[in-house]
Amino acid sequence: MLLEHGANADVVNLDALRRGREQAIKVRYMQRGIASEVTNIDDCSTNIVPAWEESEIERTMYSKIGLHIEDDTMRQLQNEAHNKVAVGAPPSEMYLALYQTLRVKLNGLIQDINNNLLIEQSTAWGVNAAYGTHNPQTLDFGGNMNMSNGIIKLILDAQRNEIADQVIVVGNGVVNAYQIMNSMKTGHDGDGYPRANFRVYNDISSMSIWGVNHFGVFAKGLTAFVGFNKNVGTFAGEKSGHVFFTIPVPVDINNGELSTLLLDAQLFYDTCPIWENGVKVADRGYRLLVGKSYGLWNAPSNMFAAGDPLAGHNGSLHYIARDVEL
Repeated sequence: MLLEHGANADVVNLDALRRGREQAIKVRYMQRGIASEVTNIDDCSTNIVPAWEESEIERTMYSKIGLHIEDDTMRQLQNEAHNKVAVGAPPSEMYLALYQTLRVKLNGLIQDINNNLLIEQSTAWGVNAAYGTHNPQTLDFGGNMNMSNGIIKLILDAQRNEIADQVIVVGNGVVNAYQIMNSMKTGHDGDGYPRANFRVYNDISSMSIWGVNHFGVFAKGLTAFVGFNKNVGTFAGEKSGHVFFTIPVPVDINNGELSTLLLDAQLFYDTCPIWENGVKVADRGYRLLVGKSYGLWNAPSNMFAAGDPLAGHNGSLHYIARDVEL
């Protein structure tokens, strides 16, 4: 969801981050106008001074995996595995066997990034303007549709929070099951209702981090994945036999659709066996380290000024879905 809908954050120091010079992520925003700023006198007074605010992601995160292929292992592989491929920027050569291993093992890295983002979001829910609190609200799905619960109430809540676009959900359990049932509608159901316009990004990991049947509703652009790279500009290239570069990897974002993450990579050759406490843990061979620096940005608590109907709202709403049988 973040890769597909969270790209609207204005990162103040993005150029410096791309050059590998800074690690703190700063995002620029401006409070929208409120009715109290309006005057009813036709004069030349100016009471609004545009003021940009900056919020800094308090905790940037880093996820990394390390691969090591020993020479003895390479000797046992097929000839094709010894072919070299140039990947990343600047283009860096590595054995095909090492690159294929990376493609397989990247799943663990993506899982760790996702889990860390879920953990960050678990304490970052904003005020739900429909209830005046950031505490999770329980909605019933299934049974007869009515105007006070289920998808109808979810859409009403979204309208109260001025989310005018499609309702975007991330979570697990009942709400995902309801979305599956909703997607199977080809016309109107027995009560005359057509397919509802909302989208669920099913996340199994959210069960253990947010809770079973918990889900979040997100406004586009107010929650963002902000990543940056270290091995760029003057920090890229060969240094003391180590090659520092970036490598793009495909990420399945939803139903087969692909996006890309740009990872930092470091490639080098261990010229001597590695020993720990008198035990050889690795022989001579190539080592590849791949990682990502990133943060989760939520609109700050003062994104909307005091007196604004959305004061305290940050674009993320916390819910619990409950299954109600007929």
